[in-house]
Amino acid sequence: MAKVEDRSIPFLMHLIVGRVEALVNHWARPLGLRIEGVRVLFRLLTGDRTVNELARLTGVELSTLSRLLTRMEARGFITRRRDAADGRSVIVSLAPSGRKLALRHQPVYFKDYEAILMKGFNPDDARRFRELLVRMLDNLEQSGGDPISALRADDEERRVSA
Repeated sequence: MAKVEDRSIPFLMHLIVGRVEALVNHWARPLGLRIEGVRVLFRLLTGDRTVNELARLTGVELSTLSRLLTRMEARGFITRRRDAADGRSVIVSLAPSGRKLALRHQPVYFKDYEAILMKGFNPDDARRFRELLVRMLDNLEQSGGDPISALRADDEERRVSA
């Protein structure tokens, strides 16, 4: 078995996310959903969203999201309407059956998987871990989409300041 330091952080994160997605898909499949649809349902619990907002909040690409919303609307989980203030924008809302479904399964998605993942962590470790994950996301955002150039710039900055 490989030593933990021999396994890259992105690969370990990929394994964790893949396993959580497989578990979510397993319980969502009988509902006619996959993880992307589950994310949409839960994001709409806090209120109506534009399609662009949903794409940003769920991590689902616009073209994929459009097809997903069509399927979810056909199943009666959501409704869509043109934004009165901006006719180019589409507002997505939970239909009553979608709200009922999301409320019934929200604890499973948000609490149970996090509890499984954080088993054995004390609250301070869990808080610190969450902070470090957010920092990783910030680091990626600050790389401007070109992590190699960002790393080279960091190396150059260290050489100059040394």
